[in-house]
Amino acid sequence: MKSINTWDLTNSELHNVFKSSDEFIKLRVRGNTWEPITRWLTLDSRVFRETTNRARITLCDIESLAEIYNYRPIRWKAKKLTPLKANLIPIEFKNIFRKFPLVKVLAYEIEITLYKYTEVISNNLISIVIPARNEEGNKELLITALNKLKQVSNDLEIIFVEGNSKDNTFNMLEKLKEIFSDSFDIKLIKQTSKGKKNAVVEGFNMSKGNTLAIIDSDMTVDIDDSIDAIKQATKNENILINCSRTIFPMEKDAMRWANYIGNRCFAILLSIIINTPISDSLCGTKVFSRKFFNLMKKNGSWDSKLDPFGDFTIIFEAANNSMKILNYPVRYYARKSGAPNISRWIDGLKLLRVCWVYMISEI
Repeated sequence: MKSINTWDLTNSELHNVFKSSDEFIKLRVRGNTWEPITRWLTLDSRVFRETTNRARITLCDIESLAEIYNYRPIRWKAKKLTPLKANLIPIEFKNIFRKFPLVKVLAYEIEITLYKYTEVISNNLISIVIPARNEEGNKELLITALNKLKQVSNDLEIIFVEGNSKDNTFNMLEKLKEIFSDSFDIKLIKQTSKGKKNAVVEGFNMSKGNTLAIIDSDMTVDIDDSIDAIKQATKNENILINCSRTIFPMEKDAMRWANYIGNRCFAILLSIIINTPISDSLCGTKVFSRKFFNLMKKNGSWDSKLDPFGDFTIIFEAANNSMKILNYPVRYYARKSGAPNISRWIDGLKLLRVCWVYMISEI
C-alpha cells in the first residue's frame, strides 16, 4: 500500500482518493509544527502573497474528511522527524526515537492509515480456541460457558488444547466433548509443546472459521462479555477486538497487585510503541479475522516463539498489518479453582524482549 503525499494533491484529487473506495488508504501530512514553517520558508503563505500555491492540510483535516467518506483511522505515526537528511544515523535509533510521544507530535511528516468501514452480518463459521492446563476444577464453569455459547447463531467450532496437565483435565474435556458434540463441532487435542502461545498456535492451525476467538479455560473473563465481543468481531474483518479487564472494577483477588501494575505499565508501553491506546495488554480473550491470521502466518510472526503468551504478538502485528485495535470492556472475576499458569518475573522479562524487538522495528 503506497503512501500518498497530501501536499501534492489538488482538491479534486484528495476527494478522489476517498471516492475510490479502496479498503485501506495511507496518507502523509506535514506535522502541525512544521506545516506553517514549510510554507513560510517557500514564501507560500498569505503573509507574503495574495493566494497560496499548495493546500494547507493537517491531520485533523484528513480525519474529518475520512469520517465523511466512511473511513476510520487505524493509527498515525511519525514518518520523518525533520526535513534534514539523517542517513548516517542507524535505522534502529531512528525507529526508537520517532516513537517517543513528544517527538511524534513535533515530527516533520506524519503518516495516517485508514480503513473503509463496512458492517456486514456474517453467518460464517466461528472458531474458538480454549487452551486448558490443570483446569479440572473448572468443569462446571466450562459447562456453563458451553451452554451460553449456544446463543450464538453462527456455527461454532470449539477447539480445546490440553496442555499436558498434572490433573485429569484431558479426561474432563473428553466428557465435555461427548456431552456437547450435538451442539458444536468440538475438537480436543493434546499440546505437543508447552506454553500458552504454542497452545493457541496449535489450535488455530487446525481451525476452519472466518472469525477466530481465544477464550481462557479458567473463565475469569465473563463469558457473556466474551460472546458479545465475538459477535461484534464478525461484522468487519479489519479489526482486532482486544478485551480489557482494567476498565471496570474487577472482583477482589482477580488480579494480584504486582500483576496489575505490570499489566498497566506494559499497556502504556505498547500504546507508545504502536501509537494506539491499549487498556489491557495481557487479557487472554481476543477476537480477530482469518484474514489477519493469514497475514501473521505469512510474515512468520504467528509461529515465532519469542512471545510466551501471544498477546503482544497479536497486538503488535495488528498495528503492523493495519488492523484497527478496539478495546472491549469485560468483567473480570477471581479464579474459582487452580492457579495461573505463568511465571511473573521470567515471563515479564520475555515480554520486555518482545517490546524491544518491535521498538527498534519500523512498525
